Amino acid sequence: MIKLKMRKADHIIYLFVLALAIITGCKKPYAPPIVTADNNYLVVEGIINTGQDSTFIRLSRTVKISSTTTAKPELNAIITVESDQNDSYSLKEDSDGLYSSPALNLSMTNKYRLRIKTANNKEYLSDFVEAKSTPAIDSVTYEGKDGGAQIYANTHDPQNKTRYYRWDFDETWQYVAFEQSFYKLGADGYPVYRNLNSSDNLYFCYKSGHSKNVLIGSTAKLTGDVIFKLPVDFIHAESGKVSHGYSILLRQYALTEDGYNYWQILKKNTEQLGSIFDAQPSNLTGNIHCTTNPAEPVIGYLSASTVTTKRAFVDQYKLILTTPNYLPPPDASTCPGGTIHVAPDSTFKERLQITLGSGDSVLTVAEQPIDAPAITAYRYTLVECVDCRRKAPFGTITKPVFWPY
Repeated sequence: MIKLKMRKADHIIYLFVLALAIITGCKKPYAPPIVTADNNYLVVEGIINTGQDSTFIRLSRTVKISSTTTAKPELNAIITVESDQNDSYSLKEDSDGLYSSPALNLSMTNKYRLRIKTANNKEYLSDFVEAKSTPAIDSVTYEGKDGGAQIYANTHDPQNKTRYYRWDFDETWQYVAFEQSFYKLGADGYPVYRNLNSSDNLYFCYKSGHSKNVLIGSTAKLTGDVIFKLPVDFIHAESGKVSHGYSILLRQYALTEDGYNYWQILKKNTEQLGSIFDAQPSNLTGNIHCTTNPAEPVIGYLSASTVTTKRAFVDQYKLILTTPNYLPPPDASTCPGGTIHVAPDSTFKERLQITLGSGDSVLTVAEQPIDAPAITAYRYTLVECVDCRRKAPFGTITKPVFWPY
């Protein structure tokens, strides 16, 4: 009886293993059409700046989701801005699909459109759009909140004509290396003090970035055309961005109602999807068309407006936040230090060259006991530990001209 039960159990296990093998053996990789599709649609980014600043238009092509390529610039195109009064202004190609023109100073009473002719002789044309005057940004404010810094935009139009707004921004922050180098080898091969206010500084670095989310606002349902404390960006303290100072340059654009609706759909489709309770994807239709092939979709919406800007600096000392002074790597475990003693003088220069000649290590600080008349030794460590350019986010030691200190 026991043998029979064991045989039945073995038989069940055998059938289970066999079924599992059949199921897994019949699996085939499935790649949805959206992943494999190579539509190669034109993407148009930018606005016609009608004011005293330059106009920038970036052209690129869509890429497959499965592709390792993230950017596909459209090169050698011819771009012109046209008015409804038959005026035309050309843009020049800069690099990587970016095209620009110096300040156009366009009439605000006319309408404008963009004409694009690509290298393969396809032509694209936007609809004529109204030129909008953008009011000034009243202020960019911030406050410590939920373990980070919340940044807000404040603006208003006393004439109650704008109603629809869009923003983007550039950000710059300072970060530091693990350890500071105060000395380097001079031209004669002996240690000299670094000029910490020049390119000799390796401790402080600056990194810049650009906004990634769609930032829009509307006062269409309000009596007054006033935007107050619109959230622009939230910076987590753990990111280290506000540990040593943070600067934001906010740009503001006035939109038409159609332009606002386009950006609102784009925001929903790119940022507010992910659960059954989120808005469902909507058809995104811009105002740029392919005249060569009207059935070909074009990604983008062309607006024309002046642009207003305001820069603000987030002072880390005014935030009631616990911000990390330094974000590894590297850390103490990967930054071994060493000491080079001055004595004996006869071999000091030779020992410096042996230790530092390859460039893998850098002097840091000098040692001079209280009762010693001169420096008795120098400390050194790996260059990765003192050069902030060697660690993420791989910034630059060149201080921006707008940095406040």
